Amino acid sequence: MEPWTGSFWQKRRRGQKLLLWISFFVFLCLICLYAGLQKMGREFLDRPLNILVLGVDAEAEEDGFDWPRSDTMLFIALRPETGKIGIFSIPRDSLVEIPDVGRERINIAYAHGGYALTRQVVEDVMGMPVHRFVIVDFDGFKELVDIVGGVEITVDKRMLYTDHSAGLHIDIQPGPQKLQGEDALGYVRYRQDRLGDITRVQRQQKFLSALAGKLRQKEMIFQFFPLLRIGRKYLETDLTFLELLALYCSTGRYNLEEDLFTATLPGEFYQVYWRLNEREINRLLEVEEMWIDEN
Repeated sequence: MEPWTGSFWQKRRRGQKLLLWISFFVFLCLICLYAGLQKMGREFLDRPLNILVLGVDAEAEEDGFDWPRSDTMLFIALRPETGKIGIFSIPRDSLVEIPDVGRERINIAYAHGGYALTRQVVEDVMGMPVHRFVIVDFDGFKELVDIVGGVEITVDKRMLYTDHSAGLHIDIQPGPQKLQGEDALGYVRYRQDRLGDITRVQRQQKFLSALAGKLRQKEMIFQFFPLLRIGRKYLETDLTFLELLALYCSTGRYNLEEDLFTATLPGEFYQVYWRLNEREINRLLEVEEMWIDEN
């Protein structure tokens, strides 16, 4: 054998061994990461978890003031001991007592004190702590819907509305269809109904249930990094990366058709407000003591 030929095969064997060791090291790292994620996931997700989700339009004006407004407010309760998920919608026009402000609509709290003040008011209303929060920009919502390929929904009526101050134009035909980002945002924001925000909240719950079902599809795992990119760009949250990953991977433990409970906080119309019924709220949350969590 020629000397240069032997040198070539020796180098090749050394390269193969190096590649094998690198592959083995990466494999061990993945095993450790998976084990750590499993352990962290059990510790994080095996206890009750309350997440406050706020949909914020940072560019809109409201009541003559240029401020970010919390246009959508959801209190999500995960109860692993029962395998249930509760999504409680808090109407934006709910009349509440806001510290240092007085009695006002609940979405005004975000304008005066951001998340901290909003959290305080929501905890008073719900009688439970908020453990984590997620603030979603509307542009992020549109991109999320586009990345999952749109969401199948049956639109209940013709929706035609324009609000120049909010930069909002909605034009959606009725009937079953797949809504992409722009129309999906219009669908969940439309409130030109007899019951105004209450009907809109019902549509939001319907859409979120359909979106959650879409995110649970197996092929969505290949969209994890695009979803992560949206999160980094448009989400503000105190959930860590590993907590978000654990939440994403844990969706399989819930049967959304049977275990997802949605409700709007009960109340009645009072002038331009939604006056919450504290007794009915307590009754709603105390059903089988499923949702009550004081920790």
